[in-house]
Amino acid sequence: AATQAEWEAKGESFDYNRLIPPPVPDSQNLAAIPLFKMEPDPDPKNKGNLAPLALHRAFRVDQPGNDLQTGGWGNYQRGKLPDMEKIREGVATNYAEAFKSAPPSNDPLAQFDALYPFVNDLRNAAASRPYCRFEQNYKLELPYNLYLSLLTAQIGTSRILTNHALLALDAHKPDLALEDIKTNFKLISGLREQPMLVSGLCAVGATAVSFSAVYPGLAFHSWNDAQLADLQNELSKMDFLSDYQHVMRGEVYLVLPTFENMKSNRPGLVAEIHEALATKSEVEDFLPDFIPNGWIDLLKVQAANFDLRAIGFVDLKARLVFPKTFEQFASEIEERRSRQDPNTAWGFLSGVAIGPLTNAAEKFAQAQVWVDEARIACALERYRLAHGVYPGSLDALVPACIDELPHDIMNGQPYHFQLRPDGTYLLYSVGWNQTDDGGKVVYKKDNPNMIDYTQGDWVWPTPR
Repeated sequence: AATQAEWEAKGESFDYNRLIPPPVPDSQNLAAIPLFKMEPDPDPKNKGNLAPLALHRAFRVDQPGNDLQTGGWGNYQRGKLPDMEKIREGVATNYAEAFKSAPPSNDPLAQFDALYPFVNDLRNAAASRPYCRFEQNYKLELPYNLYLSLLTAQIGTSRILTNHALLALDAHKPDLALEDIKTNFKLISGLREQPMLVSGLCAVGATAVSFSAVYPGLAFHSWNDAQLADLQNELSKMDFLSDYQHVMRGEVYLVLPTFENMKSNRPGLVAEIHEALATKSEVEDFLPDFIPNGWIDLLKVQAANFDLRAIGFVDLKARLVFPKTFEQFASEIEERRSRQDPNTAWGFLSGVAIGPLTNAAEKFAQAQVWVDEARIACALERYRLAHGVYPGSLDALVPACIDELPHDIMNGQPYHFQLRPDGTYLLYSVGWNQTDDGGKVVYKKDNPNMIDYTQGDWVWPTPR
């Protein structure tokens, strides 16, 4: 109670209902179409659970022609464009395998539509339904019956829509590609509003996937000024800094009932401890007496403090992220863990309460930088359409090409922009290390193909 009062004095509320997205009529809800219906899972391992079976069937997960892979997409942060020949070959192979008796088709977009007919239906539904609110069970009763599989499946939906957008760009149908991207964004909006960290991280991942089509669309100069303005408007609706605080607050409300439930379920708790610690004991039946309510209340305090303090890594008013605060907190958590023996009941429970210190703040910060850079890139393309060249500075974009330039959330300064002698540009944020590395992208030492986002800059380059 004291901890709750302390946080409420700082402006926090422990009313979970205020985080739940408001209901919308099914007729206006994209997520209410049959594609996203939750049905009893036939898998014996998931008995009693619901799953988005229609969506899984649409993905063709159990059939030939499954094209969820991202081979050939390129990498926009490395300035690498998609390998459309590789994508076309992959679609043709899957089409031939799935439709052995069908007449041959040489149109990759038509082949893809045959493999995934739900894409056209989904896009049409998105055009007429302004909202997206995924079905969820928000009752704080254990065991939770959250429909996480519906949320995580949207990464697959995003991949298919992005593949379709790439094929549409390749077929010189930029309007169709843009509608695919906007449909993707609408699904992402449904992920973003859920008060759960897993949903927020899915939104971050789906956004990264969608930019694999946004980037080449800009690089190929596919869209006209009106289409670019439309894309800018859709991007401006995304606020991953607010989303980060939203989901971290949601984590508090989800974890507190979990610990409270331990008081009435000590036998189950003890069984969990023994299983985790592999220390089956002859006195197991007596252990509940040694887990007093005070312990559990202290665990609740630790969990609430962990998540609510993490909210402070982001300042919404100033539009800033504080990596150093995060790193100091991480060091404090690791030091606390080191003082406890994880092979004891208290050590195990305390570790659960503290939780794994995820890099969620970093991932949400990356997503916001991607959005900001994409908005600026759209403005740069609009300027090029009007003047034939890119500007010498970002200031030239305001107000004709963008109402206001976003600042770099990592240091509060303008995004770095360099116009190269060959007419291309380099646009970047100083990234997690908050140091201007001249637009350098750093790769992991143990995997030179993966970017180390804790080092170097976060870059949106034009292809050379």
